[in-house]
Amino acid sequence: TVVSVSPWLRSRAEQAPVLAGLHHVTVENGIDTAVFHPRDAADLRRRYISPERKLVLHVTASFSSEKGSLKGGWYVLALAKRMPDVTFAVVGNRDPLQDAPDNVLDIGRLEDRTMLASWYSAADAALLTSRRETFSLVTAESLCCGTAVVGFRAGGPESIAPPSFSSFVEY
Repeated sequence: TVVSVSPWLRSRAEQAPVLAGLHHVTVENGIDTAVFHPRDAADLRRRYISPERKLVLHVTASFSSEKGSLKGGWYVLALAKRMPDVTFAVVGNRDPLQDAPDNVLDIGRLEDRTMLASWYSAADAALLTSRRETFSLVTAESLCCGTAVVGFRAGGPESIAPPSFSSFVEY
């Protein structure tokens, strides 16, 4: 049996000659909804941004500003430059951001999942700039927190996100 974490990945596995004739199933990654659910994040928003500004959240374990990077961090910085009236928060990067525009908040790594869920809830949208994702916990966690997801078609995310709460475009 071949187990895939998203319908997209299952479809890809079913097309692989080496996996032909095997039984294929999809078991999507689980999300702890005791942690990831809509939260009152008004205090968080007041602390970091002014009320009239929009907040776009980018969560990744490997942020890179280099063009061509797998998670597409450079797109976040490029969008921030083009959209100075929007605040972009980057969560999960290991090293401090270098040369980021003034409207980018460098939150860094968050070990507290409740705080991460608060950031999802505070955001107006979560931004996914990955080239490929087999599932996308960022997409699932964001949706569980009541926040829409926008970004690139990366495989897994658009196969798990309802179109009424997400919008994906070609990479």
